[in-house]
Amino acid sequence: MSRLIFFFFFLASLPLLAQKGRLIGQLTDAQTGEPLPSAAIRVYLNDELLIGLVTDMDGRYDLSLPAGPRLKLMASYLGFQRYEKRGLRLKEEEVLRLDIALKTLDDAVPEVIVESFSDKEADALRLSRDDIQNIPTTTMSLESVLLYTAVGVANRNEFSSQYSVRGGNYDENLVYVNGFEIYRPLLIRSGQQEGLSFPNPDMLNELAFSSGGFKAEYGEKMSSVLDVRYRRPSRFEARASGSLLGGSLYLGGRTEGNNALTYTLGARYKTTQYLLSSLDIKGEYVPRFLDLQADLIYDLGKNWQIEAIGNYNTAQFQLIPEESASTSGLYNYAIRLSSLFEGQEISSFNTYMMGTALAYSGKLKVKTIPEKKLTIQENSRHRILFSNYQSQEDERIDVINNYRLEEVETGLGADNFGDVLGTLAYGETHQYARNYLTANVIQAKYVGAYSYERFNDSTFTESKQLLKWGLTYKNEFIRDDLKEWTSFDSLGYTLPFDTTAMPVFEYIRTDTQLLTHRFSGFLQNTWEYKNDRHFLRSTLGLRASYWSLNEEFLLAPRFQLYYSPLSQHHAMSDTTHWSKDLTFKLALGAYHQPPFYRELRNLEGEINTSVRAQKSVHILGGVVWDFSWYKRKFKLISELYYKHQWDLIPYDVDNVRIRYYGDNLAKGYITGWDFRLNGELVKGLESWVNFSLLRARESLNGVDHKVYTLEGQTIDTSTVDYVSKPTDQLFIFSMYFQDELPGAEWFKVNLAFTLGSGMHYGVPKDNIVARNLYRYSPYHRIDIGFSLSLWDRAKKAQEAYKDKSLSLAMAEQALKKDSKNPFRYLRSAWLSLEVFNLMAVGNVASNTWIKDFTNTSYAIPNYLSSRRLNLRFRLDF
Repeated sequence: MSRLIFFFFFLASLPLLAQKGRLIGQLTDAQTGEPLPSAAIRVYLNDELLIGLVTDMDGRYDLSLPAGPRLKLMASYLGFQRYEKRGLRLKEEEVLRLDIALKTLDDAVPEVIVESFSDKEADALRLSRDDIQNIPTTTMSLESVLLYTAVGVANRNEFSSQYSVRGGNYDENLVYVNGFEIYRPLLIRSGQQEGLSFPNPDMLNELAFSSGGFKAEYGEKMSSVLDVRYRRPSRFEARASGSLLGGSLYLGGRTEGNNALTYTLGARYKTTQYLLSSLDIKGEYVPRFLDLQADLIYDLGKNWQIEAIGNYNTAQFQLIPEESASTSGLYNYAIRLSSLFEGQEISSFNTYMMGTALAYSGKLKVKTIPEKKLTIQENSRHRILFSNYQSQEDERIDVINNYRLEEVETGLGADNFGDVLGTLAYGETHQYARNYLTANVIQAKYVGAYSYERFNDSTFTESKQLLKWGLTYKNEFIRDDLKEWTSFDSLGYTLPFDTTAMPVFEYIRTDTQLLTHRFSGFLQNTWEYKNDRHFLRSTLGLRASYWSLNEEFLLAPRFQLYYSPLSQHHAMSDTTHWSKDLTFKLALGAYHQPPFYRELRNLEGEINTSVRAQKSVHILGGVVWDFSWYKRKFKLISELYYKHQWDLIPYDVDNVRIRYYGDNLAKGYITGWDFRLNGELVKGLESWVNFSLLRARESLNGVDHKVYTLEGQTIDTSTVDYVSKPTDQLFIFSMYFQDELPGAEWFKVNLAFTLGSGMHYGVPKDNIVARNLYRYSPYHRIDIGFSLSLWDRAKKAQEAYKDKSLSLAMAEQALKKDSKNPFRYLRSAWLSLEVFNLMAVGNVASNTWIKDFTNTSYAIPNYLSSRRLNLRFRLDF
């Protein structure tokens, strides 16, 4: 009877098996686009091998498969990572094209060690060079793009690449390049002095950024991690660009053979003289910024690799001020500060960095258990890094300011509108500085990793485990020779009026030399499980650190959890796959930040060697939603976070200069909500929208903070427990939008927009009780670029070779061999017209404080640059 039933089922299934579909495609190298001949293609039905073949010399395959049932396709090639696609289903007589780009195993070797964030961490920001190359920016830095693409990031100065994240200052951010920790000069006091940051955009392969809640493998900072990985070209490539603000040159390539050398070289030059000419202070500006970099990777063998990275960066700035005029106030009251200057300001910041890394990748161990349909893979990787960072900094300032503060007429209908009504103050200030600093940081670091992966082909489940550990030693030497003073003279006598006092308003003198040692280490385990319905990833880690100066030992446990309920989707071709629509994240942990050097120095220049680490506990929850709208992919991220902080070192911010109080004097908290939406508003062009709400508060120990509010004509004083931090902002909105003309993809528009509420500040020398009582005006800026494609070899190849059997890579190769084409070696050429600060908004960088005859202080804003045009070109080879 059973045989008869089986026979009828067999007859019923024959028509289904007879229904056929066709699957065609091409296998290529993901990095080079070259076809992969003789690659293995296998198709499974109900876990049984249905058909297997190899690709032809052009990497193509053509399969006749049964229509209806769900199939599993696997593609493999020696030296490349395996590709697998499940739930593949064809319709009757359907011809489905599936092109597959395989990644090399060699490419994965160093990335596992220096990898910043896994693709499974759906909330982490990942950007490539192509994603950011058209963003109009004045700094020529990678960091400037974070304002428009990352959540919780703020920047209020277009001259600076510094940024704050979720209520922290710039010193609370970690920056890595290829696993090497990056430092910056310490004496910079204004964005005008700041040169080029270390990460080179032309050399970028990918950057990853986390706004908080990062893993234990990253160092002792409280806010964020920026991890940059440079390019690993497989063939020669080059880029040249230039504009009114400077230019850059990039060369990259790889030699042939088993012991190949991969190289990337970058040179950048920047001058902001054109932008500085729009400032209120008129005079002679001479800014010269240069950055040279080289990254060399040599294959010692199949499992060994050595890397050498070097950087020379110089920032030279000279200002000979002549005069300035700045007006501030409201419609019913306005004041004008006019100044005549004598003297000059000269600053020089020279930094050097050399790093070497030795990487070893163990042989991949693969074990199969046929009866259980299990595949087990094991691998280990190790990396040792040595680096040396040196900084030689000096600033020489000797400027006399003869000023006059006047009240001006504001009535629009008045005959004397804009005229002077009276003089509030006049006098002279003399600013003098001779500051010299030398910093040297020697670092040795070891990172190891062991991965264990388990695949069950019968239950379609995957289980992975990644164990990482590391040790770091730092030797830090600081020599700081600081001498600066400011005198303030009004009406011919020096304030305060005291015949026994020196005629100096502020005097700082210190000569410090420090040699310290830091030790840190971490242990971290990541576990991942996936089946057809669920994806779960958890990371538990512990970080420990010790600093010889204050002899403080710290432990910081950290935990991250990602969960995705998998859902099924049907593509236009009616194939199916499982994908993560929603990803939920939970992160909590301790993020302690030991002081470096500036945190030790208080406002009077005195060094406190007993300062402890600033401490913080973070908790973060969020959701990531991947969705499609009008057949275009979008990603929405929403995160809530809370940071409890203690042993804080209070600070004031003046322009980009952070001035610490030099002791653990405060506690505080930061809470907020971040929202990001990015996707293809225009097909093929990704745009970004970010919105953040923030509340950053602190309380100085033993201080009853007061706030002053105006009630009618009286000032009401009330006591509060917490006051605003200098970096507190109610909201931040930013957007980066890309567009192109329909049917004219050769013309693109790139718009970068940001709007943020003002940060807080207080009265100098009186910012303790009524702390950070005032706000700067909101920061509002629009930069827009119009780009014209002069040459695009890929598009020309598509136009010239209509034969669909040719891959794009093969078509481009044919175009390069056309000796009649003068642009055959040029990959692309772009010309852009950029408008910075389109609305000519007067954003404020800092304040100049002036006292009138009654000893009342006035804050006169120092405005940033106005509207400027920029012409830029870019050539890719």
